Amino acid sequence: MKPKQLTIFIAAALFSLIDIALTAFDKQDLRLFTKPLIIPLMIWVYILSIDQTRSWWRDAIVLGLICSWVGDILLQVDGMFIPGLCSFLFAHIFYITFFVSTKSDTKSFFKLRPVMLIAVLAYLIELMHMLWPTLGPLKIPVLAYGITISIMLSAALWQYQKLEDRTAILFIIGAFFFTLSDSILAINKFRSPFEQAGVYTMTTYIIAQLLIVVGAIRYRNTPK
Repeated sequence: MKPKQLTIFIAAALFSLIDIALTAFDKQDLRLFTKPLIIPLMIWVYILSIDQTRSWWRDAIVLGLICSWVGDILLQVDGMFIPGLCSFLFAHIFYITFFVSTKSDTKSFFKLRPVMLIAVLAYLIELMHMLWPTLGPLKIPVLAYGITISIMLSAALWQYQKLEDRTAILFIIGAFFFTLSDSILAINKFRSPFEQAGVYTMTTYIIAQLLIVVGAIRYRNTPK
């Protein structure tokens, strides 16, 4: 990583740590200045790290990050949960688009053994079973979101043995942490609130985005 990218990466890490600390101490007013900076810094690192001949404004990773950034802001505003949910829904759709578009001469492990993806379906069914009685009018939006993130996780898993191992593992772990983050948020909001849920949600979310970005940088910079 070049010095400029490294500096921006360190800045993203520092703002992430500060934001998590503010979350832990319930300083939501101060988070208005930290949370909105994290994803733009990741976007900056990504754009500087990939082939500059690419049209980054049409890059699915950049579009997914932008939607995530909008979602981050909306979720900080009272009454904007559904618009925030929609923003993250589109973020996952862009990540799905990216994972589906990856190219390789080798076959995915899960293409050869698709039955392994039953675990993702089982996760979705169990999560919906847990949340369904308390969702009220949000049943359909939350179900649509759950299906979308499950597809995103499946698409990430599809990269295993299709892409170089380290890149694929970055995508898989990143998608797993994104799924975990959304699950924690949903359980805390709709099922049973628990102490420091915000810390767990934000920590897993930042790890998820970071790993997906690093994986995408590796993929973009690997000769095809």
